[in-house]
Amino acid sequence: MGRPSRTVSVLAALARNHNLRRVELAWGASITAEWIHFVALGVFAYKVGGTPAVGLAGLIRMLPAALVAPFAATLGDRFRRERFLIGITLVGAAAMTASALAFFLGRNEVAVFALGGVVGVTATLFRPALQAILPSLARSPEELIAANGATSTLEGLGTLVGPLVAGVLVSVADPGVVFLVASAALLSAAALLAGVVVEGRIQATAVDTATGARDLVAAGFRTVASVPKVRLIVALMAAQGFVRGCLNVLIVVGVFRLFGAGSGSVGYLTAALGVGGLIGASRALTLEGKRLAVPFGIALIFWGLPIAVIAVSPNLAVALVLVAVVGAANSVEDVAGFTLLQRIVPDEVLTRVLGLVWGLAMGAVGLGSIAATWIVAGVGPRAAFVIVGGILPALTLIVWRLLVRIDREVLAPALELGLVDGVPMFAPLSIAAKEHMAARLVEIPVTAGEVVIRTGDSGDRFYMVADGELEVTNGVRATAGSGDFFGEIALIRDVPRTATVTATTRSRLYALERADFLAAVTGHSAVRSAGDALVEERFRPQLT
Repeated sequence: MGRPSRTVSVLAALARNHNLRRVELAWGASITAEWIHFVALGVFAYKVGGTPAVGLAGLIRMLPAALVAPFAATLGDRFRRERFLIGITLVGAAAMTASALAFFLGRNEVAVFALGGVVGVTATLFRPALQAILPSLARSPEELIAANGATSTLEGLGTLVGPLVAGVLVSVADPGVVFLVASAALLSAAALLAGVVVEGRIQATAVDTATGARDLVAAGFRTVASVPKVRLIVALMAAQGFVRGCLNVLIVVGVFRLFGAGSGSVGYLTAALGVGGLIGASRALTLEGKRLAVPFGIALIFWGLPIAVIAVSPNLAVALVLVAVVGAANSVEDVAGFTLLQRIVPDEVLTRVLGLVWGLAMGAVGLGSIAATWIVAGVGPRAAFVIVGGILPALTLIVWRLLVRIDREVLAPALELGLVDGVPMFAPLSIAAKEHMAARLVEIPVTAGEVVIRTGDSGDRFYMVADGELEVTNGVRATAGSGDFFGEIALIRDVPRTATVTATTRSRLYALERADFLAAVTGHSAVRSAGDALVEERFRPQLT
């Protein structure tokens, strides 16, 4: 199947998942609102204070997010993530509406900048909560990669539509009007999120939920600090955030000092990121699940090189193309990087780790915004593009061997996850829940003639057959082979075993303990219904 066909296929599969569809559309509305606000704030800042004001606005918008996100993100692990998303979306909409009022009631730059900080916090918190909820909504590793790819696609679309809308509006209307349009987009996101329900999420343990806020935050920091693979990915993402902050300022400076264009071109040049993002997202949707670190590194290289090349021929048309290349690289980098983190980091601390990631990234964006003003002041606009563009390629080449090692060590779960995924009644479960179950499977080798379960015994485990052959006897005889499963009746109905299962050849089984099995079956309404239907089907022919 060609790449366009595969892209359409994975997006179609994603659209059939009601919850993923709504949460992704809400993300699209949110990122569009964020970019509308970003362009309006940048133009407003440049008009009131020039390049230093643009850098200051960027710092104010991102620094609070960097400080608050790692702490506020703990709420996404303690409370229902879909409700957390609705809450921060509504706060963001309120801040954008207040920004419009501050503009119309006196063009108060202090209030507009401060409210920009609130918008930055809510936008930053939306990201880790979104990325943490996806594994609880996706039902397979492929669907999770598709969801991350759709997130990147919609980010590209929002990065295109948002700046284009803002570019047109700031050309014909005041920034206050643009702030109101952004607020309306966020309110539509909240309405979409109201229909999202997460079932069967693996909850944190009682000890974890009883822990204080400081310890909850510390768990996220410990995970990043103690796992070298996570530490490396997070560090590179933070570096990318720094370059992103520099680019935000360089776009504004380039428009007014290098390209000689009008204020609307700030929106159009920013929209080029979105065009490239859409192109890159189609590639990201077809990433192979087992090898993600090397594509992550390649994307980082192409995140920086085009920025440096802008200095060679500083005109708007060339810059539009090169910025689009950056946008394409950003899509691949996001999908590969966040899928790696979702795969490595335990679900119970995932929101905290992602909150820390986005806190660091947004802090780096803020620092980059300030650093870019110093670089421009020190060496001029053209040299600034070269310096900023060289950062990520240099860092990536330094750690290239470590990225290759990650691809060797971090593989998508194979045998155990495949066995869980092969049980029809587990099909509605999210990939996070399936990986949780897969991690708890116990391998049981059995020899020919060995009895695995016996009629009348109490049920303590659910079994899946990896390889070999077994005989199932309960008045009639049947066989079980690779991919089959047994033992669910005694667990679901809480009755003694209804069949005897004996290995006829050397076999390898994987068992799930009673408590883990029942937690999966009873924690999700669709799985519970499928389990009951399976038991009824088993009883009809009286085979197990």
